[in-house]
Amino acid sequence: MSFARKHAFKIAVLALCAAMGIYLYLSSTKEAAPNLDQNYKAPGFELTDLDGNKVSLENTNGKVRVIYFFYANCPDVCPPTTFLMSQAQNKLKEQGTFGKDVEFLSITFDPVRDTPEAMRKFAGKFDIDSNGWKFLREDSEEQTKELMKGFGLGLIKDNNGYFTHADAITFVDRQGSVRKAMIGAKDETQNADNIVKVVNALVDQ
Repeated sequence: MSFARKHAFKIAVLALCAAMGIYLYLSSTKEAAPNLDQNYKAPGFELTDLDGNKVSLENTNGKVRVIYFFYANCPDVCPPTTFLMSQAQNKLKEQGTFGKDVEFLSITFDPVRDTPEAMRKFAGKFDIDSNGWKFLREDSEEQTKELMKGFGLGLIKDNNGYFTHADAITFVDRQGSVRKAMIGAKDETQNADNIVKVVNALVDQ
């Protein structure tokens, strides 16, 4: 009796297991790919960084942009989401893409209180690499609110100076199109790896 005939059942089982393993691997890879469920031109802007330099959407084209609207006096989601982004920043630095292929932009919608000094103090609470992460402001609170609307984000200010706002991280591709918006730390299941996956998918396009 030949080896193949003698062990036919075992060979069949092993082949089935191998096929199932390949199927599961391909399925998990497919499921892990981020869903880039948006595709519209990002609104243009020209804002000022902490060193007084002008930063526009156009002059950052060629890089993937990760944009987050915040305010330094935020009592809840802004600090943990900024920390979450700093974790993603460190992972991207390990990959060698941070600052080179991707740039983080944190934009305040409370420019009256968020002076460059106040924003610098807020940024100093986190592990921020300024080579690839800019904190930006516009003197006009109303214009910043309009910019947020252009990104599909809402903003309401109460009588005590606090804001109700979307805790959304927005991803803009190299050509200037919004490709995805992701809930930040408000979603307790969110993690830095999810941010990195979206960035990597856009960097590879």
